[in-house]
Amino acid sequence: MKISKVFDISSDLDIKSIMFDSRKQCPGSIFFAMKGKINDGHRFIETAIENGAVCIVHSDEIEKNHDDILYIRQDDVNAAYVSFCNAYYDHPLDKMNVIGITGTNGKTTIAWIIRSIISRFSPCGYIGTMGYSYGEEVKDSGLNLTTPKSDELFRIGKEMLDNDCRTLVLEASSEGLVTRRLEQVHFSTAVFTNLTGDHFDVHGTMEDYFKAKCLLFDMLKKDGKAIINTDDAYGRRLYEICDKQKITYAIDTDADYRAVNPVLRADSSEFDLLHKNEKYHIRTNMPARFNISNLLAVIAVLNENGYPIEEVLPYIEHADLTPGRCQMIDAGQDFNVVVDFAFTPNSFDKVFDFAESITEKDKKIIAVFGASGDRDHKRRPGTAKIADERADEVILTYDDPSSEDMMEILLEMKTYFSRLNPEIILDRVEAISEAIDRANTGDTILLLGKGSDHFILDKQGRVPYISDETAAENAICEKLKKGLK
Repeated sequence: MKISKVFDISSDLDIKSIMFDSRKQCPGSIFFAMKGKINDGHRFIETAIENGAVCIVHSDEIEKNHDDILYIRQDDVNAAYVSFCNAYYDHPLDKMNVIGITGTNGKTTIAWIIRSIISRFSPCGYIGTMGYSYGEEVKDSGLNLTTPKSDELFRIGKEMLDNDCRTLVLEASSEGLVTRRLEQVHFSTAVFTNLTGDHFDVHGTMEDYFKAKCLLFDMLKKDGKAIINTDDAYGRRLYEICDKQKITYAIDTDADYRAVNPVLRADSSEFDLLHKNEKYHIRTNMPARFNISNLLAVIAVLNENGYPIEEVLPYIEHADLTPGRCQMIDAGQDFNVVVDFAFTPNSFDKVFDFAESITEKDKKIIAVFGASGDRDHKRRPGTAKIADERADEVILTYDDPSSEDMMEILLEMKTYFSRLNPEIILDRVEAISEAIDRANTGDTILLLGKGSDHFILDKQGRVPYISDETAAENAICEKLKKGLK
C-alpha cells in the first residue's frame, strides 16, 4: 500500500507489511515507535530497520537518520498506527455489522453463543478469548489477548470479510478499549454484562475500570443499541449516562428482557422470558443462574438485530456450549467434574454457587486452581478466601506463571487460607488426577483457571498443555479401570 494513502506526504513508497515485533524479519515494512507502560518503541527503531523496516513513524526526535529510510513524525503514533492498519486492510469492519460485548464476566459465553446462532442463518465471525472463528474452524490468534492489537484485528476482519462474513461478534476488553485498539471500529450493538473488581494492574481503581468499559458505548453508531444488564450496579450507572438507544436485561429487576421463575439443574435450566407483554418458556442445556443472565443478553442482541425470539429458542435449548465455561465432564463417573475459566473472586463466587447447587450437603467440593503471574495480584487473596470458605478440600497447582516463579505464587496463595490447609501439587495434570482419586459418589470437583486452554504461559512463552478437560477424562478413566479390577 502506498504510504501517501494514509499520511499527507509526497512519497511513492510502497509498504509491504506492518512490523509489530522489531526483532523479526519483515522486509519492506512500516514500524510505529509506540510508547507503552514499560517499553518505548523509539528504543527499537534501529533494530526495526535492521530487520526490514523502510518507514518509521515516531513522535520523539531521532538522533540517527538513514538516507534510505522514510521518517514520519506524528504527535500521536498510536492513532497513526490504528489508522494505517485499518487502511492497509481496506477498512474491513466498516463493511460488517459489529456487535461488541464488554464486562468482567460473561463476555466469552455471550459472544460465542451469539456467533453460533447467527451462523445458522449466515456467516458470522467471532474474535475474543477463544481466538477467532468463522465457519466451523476456531483459530488461535496467538497473541493471548481477548481484543487483538489493531494490525491483527483488521487483518482478521479482512479474512472474515473475504469468507463472506457480514457480522462480527467481538469481545471488547477494558485493556483493549483504553489502549485504543478499537478506536476505528463502529459498533451497531454494544453489551454491558457486569463489573466486579479486576484488572487493577491496568486501571488502578474501579472507577477507572468502569470508565474503560464505558468507552465501548462511545463507539456505537448514531443508531446503535446499548444492551445493559441492570441487575448490576454499574450497569444501572451506565444506563443513566449512556446517550444511545438503551435496552435492558435482568433477572432481579424489571427490564426489557427479564427472566422469571428460574429452575436450575446440574446440566440444564428453565425460565420464563418476559418481553413486551409476551411470555416465552425457555429450556436450555446451560446450567447455573449466571448463564440465565448470559442467555438474556444473547436473546436481546439477536432479537434487536432482527432475529425473532421464536426462531432463536430452538438454538437456545441446545446451545453451542462454550468450552471451558462451566463445562461438565462426563466420562462415566458418579461424581461431578466442572471445568471453568474462573480466575477472579466474583467468578469464583459464581462457580461455587453452581457447585453447591449440584452437591448434596454431606458431599465434598474439591477445588483445584492456582493463580497467574504478571497480572492483578489483588485477585489472589480474594480467590483463596472464597475457596477457603466454600470448598471442603483445595489443591493448589500450576497456572500461567509468565515471568514469575510458580511455586512462589502458590506459597503466597497458601498464606491466604485460614480454615483449610491446601496441598500444593505443582504438576497440574497430577493435581487433577489426585483430586479425582479423592472423589467419592456425589462429590464435586472444580478445575478452575485454565478453562479450555491447550497451553500454559511461562518464561518460555506458550507451552503446550493437554487441557483440563483431557486431564480430567484421562484421570477418570484410570480411576474407573482401577475400580473394575
